[in-house]
Amino acid sequence: MSDEIDQAQHLDEEFRQQAITAHFAGLHSREAGPASGRCIDCGKRIKTARRRAMPNAVRCVDCQTRHERNLGRMT
Repeated sequence: MSDEIDQAQHLDEEFRQQAITAHFAGLHSREAGPASGRCIDCGKRIKTARRRAMPNAVRCVDCQTRHERNLGRMT
């Protein structure tokens, strides 16, 4: 049970950090961030289907997948 709680806390912290990163990316760069529809990691345009499914997405599918894999390695 504690493993599930630890994992939930870790995910909560990661989502919070992602929101902070997205916020500052939007403030410091008009080229990348949630408002621009561009990935904060690679700068490519986030596809329309992803934006519809996840309006607050800050990463393209490829970068988000890579980011989540890296998170798995940290736990």
